[in-house]
Amino acid sequence: MLEYAFDKITAEQALAIKAGDTVTFSGGPARTVSVAYQAYDPTVLTPEVPRILVTYEGRTVVFSTDLVQLSNVGALVMGDGSQLFIGDAGDSRFTAGAGDDGLYGGPGDDSLVGGGGRDLLQGNGGHDVLVGGEGSDIIYGGQGDDLIYTSNQQSPVSGEAGDWAHGNLGDDEIVGGGGNDTLYGGQGNDFIGGAAGDDWISGDLGDDDLFGSLGNDTLVGGAGGDTLSGGFGADSLSGGDGDDQLVSQGPEASTLNGGAGNDTLVSGGAGRDILFGGEGRDHFEFVTKTEPSVGVEAEIRDWEAGDELHFAAVSILGSNAILPRSYSEFVASSYEAAVQIANEHISAAGATYVAAQVGNDVYVFADTGDPQDGADISILLTGRTLADIGLTNFV
Repeated sequence: MLEYAFDKITAEQALAIKAGDTVTFSGGPARTVSVAYQAYDPTVLTPEVPRILVTYEGRTVVFSTDLVQLSNVGALVMGDGSQLFIGDAGDSRFTAGAGDDGLYGGPGDDSLVGGGGRDLLQGNGGHDVLVGGEGSDIIYGGQGDDLIYTSNQQSPVSGEAGDWAHGNLGDDEIVGGGGNDTLYGGQGNDFIGGAAGDDWISGDLGDDDLFGSLGNDTLVGGAGGDTLSGGFGADSLSGGDGDDQLVSQGPEASTLNGGAGNDTLVSGGAGRDILFGGEGRDHFEFVTKTEPSVGVEAEIRDWEAGDELHFAAVSILGSNAILPRSYSEFVASSYEAAVQIANEHISAAGATYVAAQVGNDVYVFADTGDPQDGADISILLTGRTLADIGLTNFV
Protein backbone atom coordinates (compact mmCIF):
# COMPACT_ATOMS: atom_id res chain seq x y z
CA MET A 1 0.00 0.00 0.00
CA LEU A 2 1.38 3.40 -1.02
CA GLU A 3 0.62 6.94 0.08
CA TYR A 4 0.55 9.94 -2.25
CA ALA A 5 0.39 13.67 -1.45
CA PHE A 6 -0.82 16.21 -4.03
CA ASP A 7 -1.88 19.83 -4.33
CA LYS A 8 -3.67 18.64 -7.49
CA ILE A 9 -3.64 15.40 -9.48
CA THR A 10 -3.33 14.60 -13.18
CA ALA A 11 -4.97 11.75 -15.07
CA GLU A 12 -1.62 9.97 -15.41
CA GLN A 13 -1.01 10.15 -11.67
CA ALA A 14 -4.50 8.88 -10.95
CA LEU A 15 -3.97 5.80 -13.14
CA ALA A 16 -1.01 4.77 -10.97
CA ILE A 17 -3.12 4.60 -7.81
CA LYS A 18 -4.09 1.09 -6.72
CA ALA A 19 -6.69 -0.28 -4.35
CA GLY A 20 -5.71 0.34 -0.74
CA ASP A 21 -3.57 3.38 -1.57
CA THR A 22 -4.12 6.69 0.21
CA VAL A 23 -4.22 10.00 -1.67
CA THR A 24 -3.93 13.22 0.33
CA PHE A 25 -4.68 16.70 -1.04
CA SER A 26 -3.72 19.95 0.67
CA GLY A 27 -6.68 21.53 2.47
CA GLY A 28 -5.07 24.76 3.57
CA PRO A 29 -2.43 25.62 6.18
CA ALA A 30 -2.12 22.86 8.82
CA ARG A 31 -5.05 20.95 7.27
CA THR A 32 -5.37 18.00 4.90
CA VAL A 33 -8.13 16.39 2.92
CA SER A 34 -7.60 12.62 2.76
CA VAL A 35 -9.14 10.53 -0.03
CA ALA A 36 -8.95 6.76 0.49
CA TYR A 37 -10.16 3.82 -1.62
CA GLN A 38 -11.42 0.93 0.50
CA ALA A 39 -11.10 -2.33 -1.45
CA TYR A 40 -13.18 -5.51 -1.32
CA ASP A 41 -11.88 -8.01 1.28
CA PRO A 42 -12.67 -11.63 0.30
CA THR A 43 -11.81 -12.89 3.82
CA VAL A 44 -14.80 -11.12 5.33
CA LEU A 45 -18.00 -13.18 5.26
CA THR A 46 -20.19 -10.11 4.71
CA PRO A 47 -17.86 -7.71 2.91
CA GLU A 48 -18.74 -4.09 2.38
CA VAL A 49 -19.23 -2.76 -1.11
CA PRO A 50 -15.98 -1.07 -2.23
CA ARG A 51 -16.19 2.64 -1.61
CA ILE A 52 -14.30 5.96 -1.59
CA LEU A 53 -13.92 7.87 1.68
CA VAL A 54 -13.14 11.61 1.76
CA THR A 55 -12.09 12.88 5.21
CA TYR A 56 -11.72 16.52 6.23
CA GLU A 57 -11.17 17.80 9.76
CA GLY A 58 -12.00 14.36 11.15
CA ARG A 59 -15.37 14.06 9.36
CA THR A 60 -15.90 11.62 6.51
CA VAL A 61 -18.11 11.54 3.40
CA VAL A 62 -18.47 8.12 1.73
CA PHE A 63 -18.92 7.49 -2.01
CA SER A 64 -19.76 4.24 -3.77
CA THR A 65 -17.17 3.09 -6.35
CA ASP A 66 -19.86 1.89 -8.75
CA LEU A 67 -19.58 4.62 -11.39
CA VAL A 68 -22.85 4.87 -13.30
CA GLN A 69 -22.45 7.91 -15.49
CA LEU A 70 -20.83 11.26 -16.12
CA SER A 71 -23.45 13.99 -15.74
CA ASN A 72 -23.96 16.73 -18.30
CA VAL A 73 -22.26 19.23 -15.98
CA GLY A 74 -19.16 17.14 -15.45
CA ALA A 75 -19.98 15.40 -12.16
CA LEU A 76 -19.20 11.75 -11.50
CA VAL A 77 -22.43 9.99 -10.49
CA MET A 78 -21.90 6.93 -8.28
CA GLY A 79 -24.11 3.89 -8.00
CA ASP A 80 -25.59 4.99 -4.69
CA GLY A 81 -26.62 8.36 -6.16
CA SER A 82 -23.76 10.34 -4.64
CA GLN A 83 -21.92 12.77 -6.89
CA LEU A 84 -18.38 14.08 -7.12
CA PHE A 85 -18.00 17.47 -8.83
CA ILE A 86 -14.73 19.31 -9.45
CA GLY A 87 -14.98 22.79 -10.95
CA ASP A 88 -12.79 24.16 -13.71
CA ALA A 89 -11.06 27.52 -14.09
CA GLY A 90 -14.33 29.34 -14.78
CA ASP A 91 -17.30 30.23 -12.59
CA SER A 92 -18.85 26.84 -11.85
CA ARG A 93 -22.50 26.20 -10.96
CA PHE A 94 -23.56 22.85 -9.56
CA THR A 95 -26.44 21.50 -7.46
CA ALA A 96 -26.14 17.99 -6.07
CA GLY A 97 -28.91 15.58 -5.16
CA ALA A 98 -29.98 13.60 -2.12
CA GLY A 99 -26.80 11.53 -1.76
CA ASP A 100 -23.57 12.13 0.14
CA ASP A 101 -21.83 14.40 -2.35
CA GLY A 102 -18.41 16.00 -2.77
CA LEU A 103 -18.27 19.39 -4.49
CA TYR A 104 -15.01 21.21 -5.17
CA GLY A 105 -14.84 24.64 -6.76
CA GLY A 106 -11.99 26.03 -8.81
CA PRO A 107 -10.33 29.47 -8.95
CA GLY A 108 -13.51 31.18 -10.19
CA ASP A 109 -16.58 32.50 -8.39
CA ASP A 110 -18.45 29.24 -7.89
CA SER A 111 -21.95 28.38 -6.70
CA LEU A 112 -22.18 24.92 -5.12
CA VAL A 113 -25.32 23.47 -3.50
CA GLY A 114 -25.13 20.19 -1.64
CA GLY A 115 -28.80 19.21 -1.40
CA GLY A 116 -29.68 16.32 0.90
CA GLY A 117 -27.19 13.94 2.53
CA ARG A 118 -23.84 14.42 4.24
CA ASP A 119 -22.04 16.68 1.78
CA LEU A 120 -18.51 18.01 1.53
CA LEU A 121 -18.16 21.42 -0.17
CA GLN A 122 -14.95 23.34 -0.78
CA GLY A 123 -14.97 26.66 -2.62
CA ASN A 124 -11.20 27.14 -3.07
CA GLY A 125 -10.34 30.35 -5.01
CA GLY A 126 -12.81 33.09 -5.90
CA HIS A 127 -15.82 34.60 -4.17
CA ASP A 128 -18.00 31.52 -3.78
CA VAL A 129 -21.57 30.77 -2.71
CA LEU A 130 -21.74 27.46 -0.85
CA VAL A 131 -25.00 25.90 0.40
CA GLY A 132 -24.93 22.66 2.35
CA GLY A 133 -28.63 21.83 2.34
CA GLU A 134 -30.09 19.16 4.60
CA GLY A 135 -27.85 16.68 6.38
CA SER A 136 -24.64 17.05 8.39
CA ASP A 137 -22.35 18.92 5.99
CA ILE A 138 -18.72 20.01 5.90
CA ILE A 139 -18.13 23.36 4.15
CA TYR A 140 -14.79 25.05 3.58
CA GLY A 141 -14.73 28.44 1.89
CA GLY A 142 -11.08 28.75 0.94
CA GLN A 143 -9.77 31.98 -0.58
CA GLY A 144 -12.00 34.93 -1.41
CA ASP A 145 -15.01 36.55 0.23
CA ASP A 146 -17.40 33.63 0.47
CA LEU A 147 -21.10 33.33 1.30
CA ILE A 148 -21.79 30.09 3.17
CA TYR A 149 -25.17 28.68 4.17
CA THR A 150 -24.93 25.39 6.03
CA SER A 151 -28.63 24.77 5.36
CA ASN A 152 -31.25 25.99 2.90
CA GLN A 153 -30.91 29.76 3.06
CA GLN A 154 -34.66 30.36 2.84
CA SER A 155 -35.85 27.87 5.46
CA PRO A 156 -33.36 26.16 7.78
CA VAL A 157 -34.78 22.89 9.11
CA SER A 158 -35.04 22.89 12.90
CA GLY A 159 -33.56 19.80 14.51
CA GLU A 160 -31.42 18.79 11.53
CA ALA A 161 -27.95 17.34 12.08
CA GLY A 162 -25.27 19.89 12.94
CA ASP A 163 -22.94 21.25 10.26
CA TRP A 164 -19.28 22.29 10.20
CA ALA A 165 -18.16 25.36 8.24
CA HIS A 166 -14.93 27.34 7.93
CA GLY A 167 -14.65 30.55 5.92
CA ASN A 168 -10.83 30.64 5.95
CA LEU A 169 -9.38 33.56 3.93
CA GLY A 170 -11.39 36.64 3.00
CA ASP A 171 -14.28 38.53 4.56
CA ASP A 172 -16.86 35.77 4.72
CA GLU A 173 -20.54 35.55 5.62
CA ILE A 174 -21.54 32.27 7.26
CA VAL A 175 -25.09 31.35 8.31
CA GLY A 176 -25.89 28.22 10.29
CA GLY A 177 -28.85 25.89 10.03
CA GLY A 178 -31.28 24.19 12.36
CA GLY A 179 -28.81 21.88 14.12
CA ASN A 180 -25.94 22.30 16.56
CA ASP A 181 -23.44 23.88 14.17
CA THR A 182 -19.71 24.55 14.44
CA LEU A 183 -18.82 27.71 12.51
CA TYR A 184 -15.37 29.29 12.08
CA GLY A 185 -14.66 32.61 10.41
CA GLY A 186 -10.93 32.21 9.92
CA GLN A 187 -8.91 35.15 8.61
CA GLY A 188 -10.65 38.35 7.57
CA ASN A 189 -13.55 40.40 8.93
CA ASP A 190 -16.38 37.89 8.99
CA PHE A 191 -20.08 37.81 9.79
CA ILE A 192 -21.26 34.55 11.33
CA GLY A 193 -24.85 33.90 12.38
CA GLY A 194 -26.29 30.82 14.01
CA ALA A 195 -29.91 29.73 13.74
CA ALA A 196 -31.82 27.14 15.76
CA GLY A 197 -29.70 24.76 17.81
CA ASP A 198 -26.84 25.17 20.26
CA ASP A 199 -24.09 26.55 18.04
CA TRP A 200 -20.35 27.01 18.56
CA ILE A 201 -19.17 30.10 16.66
CA SER A 202 -15.62 31.43 16.43
CA GLY A 203 -14.54 34.56 14.60
CA ASP A 204 -10.84 33.71 14.89
CA LEU A 205 -8.75 36.48 13.26
CA GLY A 206 -10.08 39.87 12.12
CA ASP A 207 -12.84 42.17 13.35
CA ASP A 208 -15.80 39.81 13.32
CA ASP A 209 -19.55 40.13 13.87
CA LEU A 210 -21.02 37.04 15.58
CA PHE A 211 -24.70 36.40 16.29
CA GLY A 212 -26.04 33.35 18.12
CA SER A 213 -29.80 33.62 17.40
CA LEU A 214 -31.81 30.75 18.95
CA GLY A 215 -30.38 28.08 21.23
CA ASN A 216 -27.74 28.08 23.96
CA ASP A 217 -24.78 29.27 21.92
CA THR A 218 -21.05 29.67 22.52
CA LEU A 219 -19.45 32.66 20.77
CA VAL A 220 -15.69 33.23 20.73
CA GLY A 221 -14.37 36.43 19.17
CA GLY A 222 -10.67 35.62 19.00
CA ALA A 223 -8.21 38.28 17.85
CA GLY A 224 -9.46 41.69 16.69
CA GLY A 225 -12.23 44.04 17.76
CA ASP A 226 -15.29 41.79 17.61
CA THR A 227 -19.03 42.23 18.18
CA LEU A 228 -20.81 39.29 19.81
CA SER A 229 -24.60 39.11 20.25
CA GLY A 230 -25.99 36.10 22.03
CA GLY A 231 -29.58 35.91 20.86
CA PHE A 232 -32.36 34.25 22.82
CA GLY A 233 -30.77 31.39 24.78
CA ALA A 234 -28.49 30.95 27.77
CA ASP A 235 -25.35 31.93 25.89
CA SER A 236 -21.63 32.09 26.59
CA LEU A 237 -19.75 35.00 24.97
CA SER A 238 -15.96 35.40 25.05
CA GLY A 239 -14.39 38.40 23.35
CA GLY A 240 -10.75 37.29 23.37
CA ASP A 241 -8.08 39.82 22.41
CA GLY A 242 -8.98 43.31 21.20
CA ASP A 243 -11.59 45.88 22.19
CA ASP A 244 -14.79 43.87 21.89
CA GLN A 245 -18.51 44.49 22.34
CA LEU A 246 -20.56 41.69 23.91
CA VAL A 247 -24.36 41.89 24.06
CA SER A 248 -26.79 39.74 26.02
CA GLN A 249 -30.40 40.18 24.92
CA GLY A 250 -32.33 36.99 25.61
CA PRO A 251 -34.76 35.91 28.32
CA GLU A 252 -32.23 33.61 30.03
CA ALA A 253 -29.07 34.32 32.00
CA SER A 254 -25.89 34.46 29.90
CA THR A 255 -22.18 34.62 30.69
CA LEU A 256 -20.09 37.40 29.09
CA ASN A 257 -16.29 37.51 29.27
CA GLY A 258 -14.56 40.43 27.59
CA GLY A 259 -11.03 39.05 27.76
CA ALA A 260 -8.05 41.29 27.02
CA GLY A 261 -8.69 44.85 25.84
CA ASN A 262 -11.05 47.68 26.74
CA ASP A 263 -14.35 45.90 26.23
CA THR A 264 -18.01 46.91 26.32
CA LEU A 265 -20.39 44.42 27.94
CA VAL A 266 -24.12 45.07 27.50
CA SER A 267 -26.55 43.21 29.74
CA GLY A 268 -29.89 43.61 28.01
CA GLY A 269 -31.77 40.40 28.66
CA ALA A 270 -34.25 39.32 31.30
CA GLY A 271 -31.91 36.84 32.99
CA ARG A 272 -29.32 37.47 35.70
CA ASP A 273 -26.19 37.70 33.56
CA ILE A 274 -22.68 36.88 34.79
CA LEU A 275 -20.13 39.44 33.56
CA PHE A 276 -16.34 39.32 33.45
CA GLY A 277 -14.60 42.36 32.00
CA GLY A 278 -11.18 40.73 31.82
CA GLU A 279 -7.99 42.72 31.39
CA GLY A 280 -8.23 46.39 30.45
CA ARG A 281 -10.58 49.21 31.35
CA ASP A 282 -14.04 47.86 30.66
CA HIS A 283 -17.43 49.48 30.17
CA PHE A 284 -20.55 47.76 31.57
CA GLU A 285 -23.87 48.92 30.15
CA PHE A 286 -27.40 48.08 31.27
CA VAL A 287 -30.54 48.63 29.23
CA THR A 288 -33.27 51.13 30.02
CA LYS A 289 -35.87 50.07 32.57
CA THR A 290 -39.30 51.67 32.34
CA GLU A 291 -40.48 49.92 35.51
CA PRO A 292 -38.46 49.03 38.63
CA SER A 293 -36.99 45.54 38.31
CA VAL A 294 -37.24 42.86 40.96
CA GLY A 295 -33.94 41.44 42.21
CA VAL A 296 -30.41 41.75 40.89
CA GLU A 297 -30.10 42.24 37.12
CA ALA A 298 -26.49 41.12 36.72
CA GLU A 299 -23.29 40.18 38.55
CA ILE A 300 -19.88 41.62 37.74
CA ARG A 301 -17.36 39.05 38.94
CA ASP A 302 -14.09 40.96 38.33
CA TRP A 303 -14.93 44.64 38.81
CA GLU A 304 -11.91 46.98 38.88
CA ALA A 305 -11.79 50.55 40.15
CA GLY A 306 -11.03 51.83 36.63
CA ASP A 307 -14.10 50.23 35.03
CA GLU A 308 -17.25 52.13 34.05
CA LEU A 309 -20.99 51.67 34.60
CA HIS A 310 -23.68 53.08 32.35
CA PHE A 311 -27.42 52.94 33.02
CA ALA A 312 -29.55 54.30 30.19
CA ALA A 313 -32.05 56.72 31.73
CA VAL A 314 -35.73 57.27 30.93
CA SER A 315 -36.20 60.96 31.75
CA ILE A 316 -39.68 61.96 32.91
CA LEU A 317 -38.89 65.48 31.62
CA GLY A 318 -38.31 64.42 28.03
CA SER A 319 -35.44 63.04 26.00
CA ASN A 320 -33.54 66.37 25.93
CA ALA A 321 -33.59 66.96 29.68
CA ILE A 322 -30.25 66.91 31.52
CA LEU A 323 -30.52 66.15 35.24
CA PRO A 324 -27.64 66.46 37.74
CA ARG A 325 -26.18 63.18 38.94
CA SER A 326 -25.60 62.42 42.60
CA TYR A 327 -24.14 59.46 44.47
CA SER A 328 -24.45 58.06 47.96
CA GLU A 329 -23.24 54.94 49.75
CA PHE A 330 -23.89 53.06 52.98
CA VAL A 331 -23.49 49.70 54.73
CA ALA A 332 -26.45 47.33 55.15
CA SER A 333 -26.99 43.97 56.84
CA SER A 334 -28.80 42.30 53.91
CA TYR A 335 -29.87 42.85 50.32
CA GLU A 336 -33.47 43.45 51.42
CA ALA A 337 -32.34 46.14 53.86
CA ALA A 338 -30.14 47.68 51.16
CA VAL A 339 -33.09 47.94 48.76
CA GLN A 340 -35.18 49.76 51.35
CA ILE A 341 -32.44 52.25 52.20
CA ALA A 342 -31.52 52.80 48.53
CA ASN A 343 -35.15 53.63 47.71
CA GLU A 344 -35.12 56.26 50.46
CA HIS A 345 -31.86 57.77 49.16
CA ILE A 346 -33.34 58.04 45.66
CA SER A 347 -36.94 59.09 46.31
CA ALA A 348 -36.33 61.33 49.34
CA ALA A 349 -32.76 62.60 48.92
CA GLY A 350 -32.63 62.66 45.11
CA ALA A 351 -29.67 60.33 44.64
CA THR A 352 -29.16 58.92 41.13
CA TYR A 353 -26.75 56.14 42.06
CA VAL A 354 -26.46 54.35 45.38
CA ALA A 355 -23.88 51.75 46.48
CA ALA A 356 -24.41 49.48 49.47
CA GLN A 357 -21.83 47.26 51.18
CA VAL A 358 -23.44 43.96 52.21
CA GLY A 359 -20.93 41.50 53.62
CA ASN A 360 -18.08 41.01 51.16
CA ASP A 361 -20.00 42.41 48.17
CA VAL A 362 -21.31 45.73 46.89
CA TYR A 363 -24.79 46.26 45.44
CA VAL A 364 -25.23 49.19 43.06
CA PHE A 365 -28.67 50.76 42.62
CA ALA A 366 -29.65 53.24 39.90
CA ASP A 367 -32.61 55.49 39.22
CA THR A 368 -33.34 55.41 35.48
CA GLY A 369 -36.91 56.75 35.55
CA ASP A 370 -39.20 58.47 38.02
CA PRO A 371 -37.35 59.07 41.34
CA GLN A 372 -40.59 58.44 43.22
CA ASP A 373 -40.32 54.79 42.19
CA GLY A 374 -36.99 54.43 43.97
CA ALA A 375 -34.31 52.19 42.47
CA ASP A 376 -35.14 50.87 39.01
CA ILE A 377 -32.22 48.47 38.65
CA SER A 378 -29.57 46.83 40.83
CA ILE A 379 -26.36 44.96 40.06
CA LEU A 380 -23.86 43.05 42.19
CA LEU A 381 -20.10 43.63 42.38
CA THR A 382 -18.80 40.41 43.92
CA GLY A 383 -15.90 40.52 46.36
CA ARG A 384 -15.62 44.31 46.35
CA THR A 385 -15.87 47.16 48.88
CA LEU A 386 -17.11 50.74 48.75
CA ALA A 387 -13.50 51.82 48.20
CA ASP A 388 -13.68 50.27 44.71
CA ILE A 389 -16.48 52.52 43.39
CA GLY A 390 -17.50 56.18 43.30
CA LEU A 391 -19.35 58.75 41.21
CA THR A 392 -16.54 58.85 38.62
CA ASN A 393 -17.29 55.24 37.68
CA PHE A 394 -20.72 56.23 36.32
CA VAL A 395 -20.86 57.56 32.76
